[in-house]
Amino acid sequence: MDYAKIIEELIAGYDLSTRDGRSEAYTKCEDYAFENIRGRRAFNDFMRAVSDRLGTLPVRLDDFSEEVGEPSENAKLHLSYTPRTGPVLTGNAEGLEYLAALRNELARERVEHDHAHFWTNEPPLYGRSQPLVIYHEPDTWFERLKEKEEREKQNSETIAHRDIDPVEIAALCILTEIPVKMRMTPRRPYRVLGVSEYQGEGIWEKRLRDSNERFRVFTLVNDEGVEGKFGFDLDDPEVLFFTRQDLENLLKID
Repeated sequence: MDYAKIIEELIAGYDLSTRDGRSEAYTKCEDYAFENIRGRRAFNDFMRAVSDRLGTLPVRLDDFSEEVGEPSENAKLHLSYTPRTGPVLTGNAEGLEYLAALRNELARERVEHDHAHFWTNEPPLYGRSQPLVIYHEPDTWFERLKEKEEREKQNSETIAHRDIDPVEIAALCILTEIPVKMRMTPRRPYRVLGVSEYQGEGIWEKRLRDSNERFRVFTLVNDEGVEGKFGFDLDDPEVLFFTRQDLENLLKID
């Protein structure tokens, strides 16, 4: 399939010099992929080509049902964590068999950034399990990780703690690039409708660290007027948070 030709035909007529134009073109290509492309890998290859053409962050389809099927009715997995034991993954026979099949599929495909999500309260996760994401990455990923860890150790960098009460947050502004699929614009303020602690929901996350201690779920309305939940770290320097008092002070400025 000639992806480049199809993409050019799909995005013809859109103003790619603007973010809105690129977003509309991306949506057009995504709709085409859902309707016409079968198979997770083919879908992801096409959408990666779309992202490369439009200069946007790629969004991958992580549905493995065609390759490994759905987990059996009795498949059970549970992921827990304590500071003393670290992460502990427990499964019955059917759950471990499903995990092995999915793991083998990731290894067989050998696609960079390919991953599978296990969501809390969704099979095969059982009970109050922590969510789990499994990635496939090439050896170069681990080499970069080692270099990053060495730099962090040398610099002894620490994350500055923001003195802010999550309950008081009334708006936020994301300073970095956002996947087009989120339908949000960098450096545009968004009103916060609600803030809650992270419970393993299947949401878009902008992570600063592994710990959930300062990670919160924010309910916002995106550029298309659709309400959704997004995860941010309270200390992320690439996200600005505004309390009600901050907004009132801004409105008082002459």
